[in-house]
Amino acid sequence: MNKSGVKKPDVKQAVIILLTVIAVILISIRTALVLETALILGTMTAAIFAIYLGYSWQKIELAIIEGIKNSLGAIIILIIIGMVIGTWILAGTIPTLIFYGLKLLSPKIFLPSAFILAAITSILIGSSFGTIATMGLVLVGVAQGLNIPEAVTIGAIVSGAMLGDKLSPMSDSTNLTAAMSNTDLFSHIKSMLYVSIPAALISLVAYTIIGKYYLTAQADLATINRILNNLNHNFNISLLTLIPPFIMLTLSFKKTPAIASLAVSFLTASLLAILTQGVSLAEIITTAANGYQANTGFTLIDQLLTQGGINNMMSTVAIIMAGTAMGGILEETGVLSAILTEMTKYIKKPRDLVFISLGSAYLMLLATGEMMVSIIIPGRTLAPAYQKLGIKKNVLSRTLETASTLGCSILPWGVVSVYIQHVLNIDFSYIPYTFLAFIAPIIAIIYAINGKFVFREE
Repeated sequence: MNKSGVKKPDVKQAVIILLTVIAVILISIRTALVLETALILGTMTAAIFAIYLGYSWQKIELAIIEGIKNSLGAIIILIIIGMVIGTWILAGTIPTLIFYGLKLLSPKIFLPSAFILAAITSILIGSSFGTIATMGLVLVGVAQGLNIPEAVTIGAIVSGAMLGDKLSPMSDSTNLTAAMSNTDLFSHIKSMLYVSIPAALISLVAYTIIGKYYLTAQADLATINRILNNLNHNFNISLLTLIPPFIMLTLSFKKTPAIASLAVSFLTASLLAILTQGVSLAEIITTAANGYQANTGFTLIDQLLTQGGINNMMSTVAIIMAGTAMGGILEETGVLSAILTEMTKYIKKPRDLVFISLGSAYLMLLATGEMMVSIIIPGRTLAPAYQKLGIKKNVLSRTLETASTLGCSILPWGVVSVYIQHVLNIDFSYIPYTFLAFIAPIIAIIYAINGKFVFREE
């Protein structure tokens, strides 16, 4: 114990604290699937242990604030995405994409096409959140018309979106991972390719094989025609409505920050909503706040297009804040660093280092549900070990991203998973079909065992 009365936990205490926090979250979720409350209870549990360790309430509050700071960028993006989704529907952008998607796609090629389209979109805009909220919504709408199960479709969309997010130089998680491991950004992306390309190819084959099954289940042409007629009747379907996503992609090519790109897209969509759909300024402001409320008389379309709005993102914002607040306390009290420091004692070979990097990232992800924390803490802790063994830090960065970024999309209480469930209105059923998140870590483990692509410092 130091002069201030604060004591750092030893590894045994740290494990007990972390397991207790995780147990509280899991029990809460099992009792009632309300993630906001579960994570707040986990934060309260972490705070109680912090008091036990001698931390004042003022220090605990500062730790909470510091933890939430890590998520502020994602929260701002979420709020703007809520505005963008609503106005993209109001302007006819998403209805137009669904309309042409239904005309062009077939069950045979739909799943691999969904995977590729989501990946390309995510690479260009640098945001899996933005991809899922825009291209994801469109593809889900097309899948409903083609009689392809929602869970399989969303699995392919999420795999593609996360692949693009990991490889995009505009991605916040990609930049953060490179920074936390002290790695050049493009060196990190190049290293990621060794894991991502084979994982993507295997996923693509799997989605193609699954997609062939639906050749025997013909699309419901009557439903598709009804959707097309309904969209034509309620929206002005025009190529002009595709200007907002085109502008957003163009800005992303020019490496414009995601928040600025999304803001310009919102303003453009708002202008087009007035010009092409004849809406009023009051309707735009209301939709930006509360989302688009579809009332076409066709339940399938109404459910699909009743989306967006700032207020509809607040539940997700609360979950992110609660998770990062909990992570802030666990980091400040030394619980996470104590466990990671103990783990580094067992590193004898490069293989061990990669295994511990994966395990550490997954441990942090389980504890916090937040991929940024599970990148930052292991990245800070393990970088010296890579230097000691002469392993390039781009191996650390790609390992952390393989576990944290992809893992967050399939962890039920992970920030990305919660966002997917909320925006695409799905339960946990999509998780088994998110092949990339399961395949990429296996490839990383194979490389670690045989020593392939575990790059050494010259």
